[in-house]
Amino acid sequence: MKDLLLSPVFYYADEYNVDLGGHVFPAVKFGHIQKRLARDGRFRKHRFVKPSPVTETQALYIHSHRYLRDLLALERTPRTHRSELPLTRPILDGFFLASGGTLSAARDAFEVGRAINIGGGFHHAFREHAEGFCYLNDVAIAVRVLQKEKQIKKALIIDLDVHQGNGTAKIFAWDWNVFTCSVHEEKNYPVKQKSSLDVGLATGIQDEEYLRILDNTLSELRARIEPDIIFYVAGVDIYEKDRLGGLSISKKGVLERDRMIRDFMPNVPLVTVLAGGYAINDQDTIDLHLGTCEVMAGLK
Repeated sequence: MKDLLLSPVFYYADEYNVDLGGHVFPAVKFGHIQKRLARDGRFRKHRFVKPSPVTETQALYIHSHRYLRDLLALERTPRTHRSELPLTRPILDGFFLASGGTLSAARDAFEVGRAINIGGGFHHAFREHAEGFCYLNDVAIAVRVLQKEKQIKKALIIDLDVHQGNGTAKIFAWDWNVFTCSVHEEKNYPVKQKSSLDVGLATGIQDEEYLRILDNTLSELRARIEPDIIFYVAGVDIYEKDRLGGLSISKKGVLERDRMIRDFMPNVPLVTVLAGGYAINDQDTIDLHLGTCEVMAGLK
């Protein structure tokens, strides 16, 4: 592996942004994040790359033929109707591109140590059906592509979104080379699946207890797996003013969480996907995601 201190690479495409009007999912946040990063002089040495979409063949490594057929036809069927998003060509194209961003970030992580997709984290998508705000499971696709190409054997997925990564857990339930860890609010969406390690948090938990539990969880992971790559699902919906989360984590607490993941296994390639964030004030969501980018770039 090359020098892990090289500047992290960011992946982004304008097609990630879809204006959903008053929908709780602020899909236009991705463009605001990218523009803020591009204007920040501290990021001039970082590369910002537009990804290529994943191919249908790559998507089929994870998703079933029947489900992908329905998606590509933009048909509302028992396999697509669980999504809480419209099913349109621009939205579907955005999912294929964002999934390509996660895969490209994974490839780059082996070169520079850390890579970030300004998007991704679609952890509610199952093999056979959509769920939540997720049509393709980008992290799962990236893991399987790297396995197929013999670039990795073992992967670790650390999912710290407020909602359990139920689709990811189910997809890898019988793959002993993929360790799924989800630290989430227990009494919240979705219907839970069994991850390799689940840590269900009490509603209302605050910074000190949250960070202590996370520290203990990371210690357990060190003892249980030696991965070739780590995927970090960095949802910021753990924030105390999030509309879809019930935890009470401050902005400072979210930054400390990100630092703990960044420094967890510093010699293992780390891929970060931004995932969920639904703060009452959209600017808080953007600021929190920017904080994650700053931490991963070594600036905070």
